Amino acid sequence: MARIIECTNTDGLSIRFGHTYAPWLLLDVEGIYLSEGNVYTSDNTMTDGATYQGTTLKLRNIVLTMQGRKDHKYNRQILYDVFKPKSPGTFSYTEDGETKTIEYYVESVEISTMGTPRTATVSLLCPDPYFQASEDTRVVVAGWSALWEFRHEFPSEGETFGEKSEEKLKTITNDTAADNIGMTIIITASGYVSNPSITCVETQQMIKVGTVAHPLNMEAGDEVRITTGTNDKHVYYTHAGETREINEYLDEDSEFIQLMRGDNTIGYDADSGAGYMSVSVMFRYKYLGV
Repeated sequence: MARIIECTNTDGLSIRFGHTYAPWLLLDVEGIYLSEGNVYTSDNTMTDGATYQGTTLKLRNIVLTMQGRKDHKYNRQILYDVFKPKSPGTFSYTEDGETKTIEYYVESVEISTMGTPRTATVSLLCPDPYFQASEDTRVVVAGWSALWEFRHEFPSEGETFGEKSEEKLKTITNDTAADNIGMTIIITASGYVSNPSITCVETQQMIKVGTVAHPLNMEAGDEVRITTGTNDKHVYYTHAGETREINEYLDEDSEFIQLMRGDNTIGYDADSGAGYMSVSVMFRYKYLGV
C-alpha cells in the first residue's frame, strides 16, 4: 500500500499527499525516518575520554518538498490556509494500514515564483520528537466481567450478573524504544473507597490521592482521573456529575507514573475499600520514527 501523508491544522483544514496531484504532489519528505540525540558528557582531569551524563532527543524537523501545477494562485493559498503559523498542527503518516501522528509548528513556507510546475517547501518543527499511535490503548487493571448473557434485556432488580476481578497487578509491556509514555488512569468506585493509590512495581513509584489534610472519600459512581503526560499532569475528581481538579489532594510522595521501556506492572490499593475500585489505564505508544 502506498504511503499517505496528511497535515491538519487547528481549524480542521488539511492537505493530503498521495501519488497524484491533489493539488500538490509530494516530491520528498525529510525527517520522518531520522532520530537525533544530544549526548552530554563531562571531561575528567587526567582521565582518557569523558564520562557519559545522559542523552536527550533533539526536536524533529520535517521538511516537505512538493510540486503543483495549473492554478498557481489557488495552490499557494491552500498552503497558506493549512500551514498556519503560531498554532499547532498534526502530521499523520499512514502505511500498510498503520497510522502514526506527531504534532508540529510551522517554521516556514517557501513557494517558487517562476516555472511550471511550481515547487514549494514547507518546514515543520516538532518539539516532541516522538511519533504516536493514532489511537489509545486501553488496559483494564481491575474491573467487572460479565457472567451471564441474555438474548433479551430485563429491568434491573438490583442483582449483579458479573464478578469483580481480584487481580491486584497488571503488566503492560512497552516494546517500543520510547520511555516516559504518559497515561490516563481512571479509578471508578462501586462503593466506599478512601484515599486510592496506584503503583508501578518496577520503578517503585506511587501516586496516592488523599492525605490527612485532604482526605478523599469516594462514593459509588465517583471517578478519579489522573493524567501523567509531559506538560499534562493533573488529577480530576467527579462526584454527583461535577468535575473539579484536586491536585492538592496528592500525597507528598506521589509521582506521576509513566510507562518505561519493557514491563510496567501496575497495581492499585486504598486505605479502605480497594475491593470497590475499578481501574483502567489508557495511553498511546510512542515511536522514534514512522
